[in-house]
Amino acid sequence: MPPFAAAAVTTWRKWLRRHLPASLKARMSVVVFLLVLGAVASLALATLAVAERGMRDVTGRQQYVSLSSAAVFIDEELDAKRNVLRAMADSLAAGGAHDGASLQRFLAAQTVLGKEFYSAGVVGIDGVVLASVSPFKPQAGLNVKGRPYFEQTLATRRSVISAPLNGSISGMPIVVVTQPVFDAQGGVRYVLAASVNLRQPDFLGRLGALKPGPGGYLYIMTSTGVIVEHPDKSRIMQHIEAHGPISVPTRRAMQGFEGWLTGTTTQGVDALFAYHRIASTGWILASVYPMSDAFAPLHAIRSKILLAAVLLAALAGLAGWRVVLRLLQPLARLRHQVHEIRRHRLGIDVLQIERRDEIGDLSRDFYSLVAEREIAEAQTRDGERRLKLLTDHVPVVIVYIDREHRYQFINATFEKWFGRSQQESLMQSIREVLGEEAYQMREAYLRRAFAGEEVEYEFTLGGEGDTGMRAFQTSYVPDVGESGAVEGVYGLIHEITKTRAVHTALQFAAATDTLTGIANRRRFDEQLAQSMQRTRTARAPMALAYLDIDRFKAINDSLGHKAGDEVLKEFAARMVRSVRASDLVARLAGDEFVIILEGVNSAAEVRQIGAKIIDAIRQPFDLASGPLPVTTSIGIAIFREGALTPAQLLDLADQALYAAKGQGRDGVALLEAAP
Repeated sequence: MPPFAAAAVTTWRKWLRRHLPASLKARMSVVVFLLVLGAVASLALATLAVAERGMRDVTGRQQYVSLSSAAVFIDEELDAKRNVLRAMADSLAAGGAHDGASLQRFLAAQTVLGKEFYSAGVVGIDGVVLASVSPFKPQAGLNVKGRPYFEQTLATRRSVISAPLNGSISGMPIVVVTQPVFDAQGGVRYVLAASVNLRQPDFLGRLGALKPGPGGYLYIMTSTGVIVEHPDKSRIMQHIEAHGPISVPTRRAMQGFEGWLTGTTTQGVDALFAYHRIASTGWILASVYPMSDAFAPLHAIRSKILLAAVLLAALAGLAGWRVVLRLLQPLARLRHQVHEIRRHRLGIDVLQIERRDEIGDLSRDFYSLVAEREIAEAQTRDGERRLKLLTDHVPVVIVYIDREHRYQFINATFEKWFGRSQQESLMQSIREVLGEEAYQMREAYLRRAFAGEEVEYEFTLGGEGDTGMRAFQTSYVPDVGESGAVEGVYGLIHEITKTRAVHTALQFAAATDTLTGIANRRRFDEQLAQSMQRTRTARAPMALAYLDIDRFKAINDSLGHKAGDEVLKEFAARMVRSVRASDLVARLAGDEFVIILEGVNSAAEVRQIGAKIIDAIRQPFDLASGPLPVTTSIGIAIFREGALTPAQLLDLADQALYAAKGQGRDGVALLEAAP
């Protein structure tokens, strides 16, 4: 059923409840009336909807075909103007006019210029206007060099139609049509340039005859949205968005769409839109046809059909009233008997009648109904008691929140965890129970839940910092009623303090080298990619240092792996003390270490950092076997910008390390990444 028909039925039902007797006979008669009305109206309106859909398709295709023809017409108009200039160019090339006076006489003799163009001129290849005809006094020394249409004509050696622009002398919105004039050797000698005033009444004036319906109109705009032709001449040369946001169909047309579709104008008018590109210029020819004009005959028929449906339904309702009166006489007697039983004037045995129809079944089932109701009420009370016992002892907060954000149900765990009385919190809003700050934190999630979305979020309670903090996870589940609307939200709150602590510990362990306590290869790979991206964005250089311990294998072989491990740990500790807190020190494998240095200023600063590390490592290492001299070699790659990958930057730092080794170890070598 269409939306307006469903709304009408709802309104009728409310009116009937207020004004008609509350008898089954009256209601059944009304149902007959509404069913007939709904059936006839729905069938008629569905037929009209199908007809409207078909008519919309036909009208849309007609609009697009009409635009296609108009586009051909516009192309022909523009080609005609080009042909005029082409003929003039041939005449000028064949003649002997080369000085300004003869060129001026040549233009003055071309009577066709005044019919086809607003102004015209002969331009030298240096951009100087040598001769011109226009409604305004010529501007001495006018030069068009650098203007797109002129440069494009010289580059392509072909006629060009410019984008819309404001005339430098007239101030009028114009488009410029050009035609190169060639000399005997085939070179460009002059450029004929003629302008068309977009506001002159006869420019594409015949488009007005193609407008769809009394309220429709056509207009032309460039692919970027600048209006070339419009019924409102004041909008020419303005951007299509100058008067506010554009419609969805128009935005699609600017993105390349051609064809027809339905939509809504920026004024809120439903309309048919059609778009077609003009081949010679790439401009967009557009048509807007209001639906109210296109389907006015169908809308007039619709009101007549609805009136006929009401009359037919009224006749059916009268006939149904008489039939219902006769059929419901036994039910009226049963109603009277039940009424008397409630007042203890008759016993329930009076309902034990021998009728074999629905009325007899109804009376005999009355006993069972009363008994079953008693049993059901007892079971409900028992179920509610068990449910309350269960919800009050589970280690989860369970609440039910209504549409006014009030608590309709709270279990005992809520009171234990949050210190709010269970009885005092019922039917109170979240703001009243938990305070304004807590409500503001939950409000956005509640709105999403009442919109039908299942929502999860986390929050913390407790002391300052991480000490004594407890973490909780809340899940909101919408309670969707039979009508499809969200009637309330179930809230489940779990404490996740221990889970979060374990997760944090696992994350730290996964990113930490177990021997040295610094970052491992996994953490380094993640950080390097992020640092390079920040460097490209901020345009602040960074450096990647690649280090190893000189002759570390000899230390392992002579002192053992335990001593080697002690050297690795002390080596990592000294590196950490030698760089900034913001720098990342990581161990790749064995005695290979790297340092990510973000925000360095120069190569000199990087070399100074490397020298500082070299000096720190040179201090003897105190081992169980005695002091041990240790040195390191450092290769540093400096990165500023470019498409270098993390692996390539690491390889460049490795090359620098080999260079440092080749220089005799215990030193620093720098390489800079190419941009």
